[in-house]
Amino acid sequence: MPTDKTPSGKQVCASCKKEKRYVDFYASSSEIFSLTGRVPICKKCMLEKCMGDDGEINLDDLHDVLRQIDKPFVLRVWQSALNEADKYKLIGKNRSERAFSYYFKNINSLKQYKHFTYKDSDEVNKRMRVDEGSDIKIKQIQNRQDAEEKHYTDISDFEVTSEIKDLFGDGYTTVEYKNMIEKYEKLKINYSLQTNLHQEALATYVRFKVKEEEATALGNVDEAKKWYDAAQNAAEKAKLTPKQLTKADLQSGVNSISELSKALEQAVDVIKILPQFKYRANDAPDFNIYCYVNYERELNGQPQVDYSEIYSFYDKKKKEYIAQNGDPYGIFTNDTTEKNRDIVKTFIKLPDDYEDLAGDKNGD
Repeated sequence: MPTDKTPSGKQVCASCKKEKRYVDFYASSSEIFSLTGRVPICKKCMLEKCMGDDGEINLDDLHDVLRQIDKPFVLRVWQSALNEADKYKLIGKNRSERAFSYYFKNINSLKQYKHFTYKDSDEVNKRMRVDEGSDIKIKQIQNRQDAEEKHYTDISDFEVTSEIKDLFGDGYTTVEYKNMIEKYEKLKINYSLQTNLHQEALATYVRFKVKEEEATALGNVDEAKKWYDAAQNAAEKAKLTPKQLTKADLQSGVNSISELSKALEQAVDVIKILPQFKYRANDAPDFNIYCYVNYERELNGQPQVDYSEIYSFYDKKKKEYIAQNGDPYGIFTNDTTEKNRDIVKTFIKLPDDYEDLAGDKNGD
């Protein structure tokens, strides 16, 4: 049965032009809409006008809608609405719908705001002060035309692929997916993804880190701290910090100079202070390598190889390395091992009796 708070009847939405029941419109105490006691735009259209493609509420659009329906924007009530949505761990469109509904419920029911109009917005926000005893300070909100411009991630040329959703899971905004995949690609250069567990560990850290940065940008201290703690915990479990390169690591798998070097390079922030070798010598060491390779092959009853075959093996391993890790420091840029190969071939010209000499030394 209809009550004074939910009058019977219908009206046409000024946006979608559809006739809908009064309950599909938010209540209004403004004299402008006193005939029906309802705002002229339905709840669904209002939400769509304020919500961007990423599912988040755009505050500029929210202000425009509130001005049209003569409702105030109260920062404290809006933040409370967002916090209410976060209690249910909602994200994207679902979070926006919950916050939007909760905001209008409070604006229409709290007596201190019930009769406010849009022109009261600036004044009520300027009077805001933190509850006594709180250590968080909220700055006075100036008219949004005078507010400093804020900058946001450009997502116009970014596509959320199925691979990205498979890696980080469903339910994130386009901006969040873009920030996560960019951070993931940057960190994986120094983090070996040897198994699916390593991949999942890095993805978990990235998810938490992006949420922390997002909360920090919004000025939500409690949320930022929560995500920071989660990110730090994930980083330690995934061994993403230099301090995690412990003695235990050296005793369980890191048992050679090459493996130790690899482990050091994978530690975040360590690679930046290590020396960067741009090229290698192509003279006597090449000849020594050539001789040692063929010595090992002869011990194993294998035929000797030409030095070009050794280079071929080197090229193959370099290609595999770059495919997995890239070349962010330009180690393989202008690779002298490629430019100087003709010189090396000349240097490693063997004497005619090389094989005979080798046979004599083996007792043949």
